[in-house]
Amino acid sequence: MQTLRRQGRSFALQLLYQADLGQVDDAAARDRFWGGSKASKKVRAFATDLVTATLAHRREIDRSLTSALKEWKLQRLSVVVRNVLRLSACELLVIRTEPPAAIINEAVELTRTFMDEDSAKFVNSVLDKMARERDEENGRSSQAGASP
Repeated sequence: MQTLRRQGRSFALQLLYQADLGQVDDAAARDRFWGGSKASKKVRAFATDLVTATLAHRREIDRSLTSALKEWKLQRLSVVVRNVLRLSACELLVIRTEPPAAIINEAVELTRTFMDEDSAKFVNSVLDKMARERDEENGRSSQAGASP
């Protein structure tokens, strides 16, 4: 059974995916989304908080992701990978309630669920780089890496 937080991240990813495609721009669309799910109130609240924070800080998050993507352009990534990265970057840079390794592990598992192993490795490397850069900026050495 998935944990509340893993379920919430999965739903948040789906909402961000729809928002990225311009399909969840209003409350009615979000209500339709939740109407088709069996998510608990706690899962919905967690997912909604993640989506709200990710969208509110999207410019900052996208700048950080662009910096971490050496030879990749954010808009050229698949919608799923781009939004896993945004969601996880939000947790790493804005929310910061869990250790970087836990956030990265969750992102890798989420990517494996919706994409494939190569995408999961890519997500791991980008988020690991972001976590290390964040820790360097804060004057700490990071042990953020997660095993793919």
